[in-house]
Amino acid sequence: MIFKFTISGREDQIVQFEKKLLDILNKTGRMDEVTSHEIHFCVHEAILNIIQHTYKWDLDKLIEIRVDITDEEEKQIFEVWIRDFGESIDKPIFPPRKVGQFQLRKRGVYMISKIMDEFYVKPHHEIGNVTYMKKIFIL
Repeated sequence: MIFKFTISGREDQIVQFEKKLLDILNKTGRMDEVTSHEIHFCVHEAILNIIQHTYKWDLDKLIEIRVDITDEEEKQIFEVWIRDFGESIDKPIFPPRKVGQFQLRKRGVYMISKIMDEFYVKPHHEIGNVTYMKKIFIL
């Protein structure tokens, strides 16, 4: 199943999208409630990172989101691509292996990497960036 969304950084659009995301996770996913909320957290954190770091709080810029849920014999794969249209980053972003107890930066990407099975942010051709996350559920 493929779900596509285009939102701005405005709070009402983010909340409306996140409600739909939780509904998708709860209805089509084969995960428990805690896991669906963890995935929701990861997507939320990625969107906030785009708004803060890429769009510099310009809440009118668009964000495209694609959610794929694939059922295989003994597993279900949840993938999400979040595309921004800001300035492309110089090189892909991978999360740190660990964070210090009082470290202020990169905690969100670190937490995403601990929840998801795959995670990265990379430039998208000449304009924008793509954030990718993947979670595999063994049935």
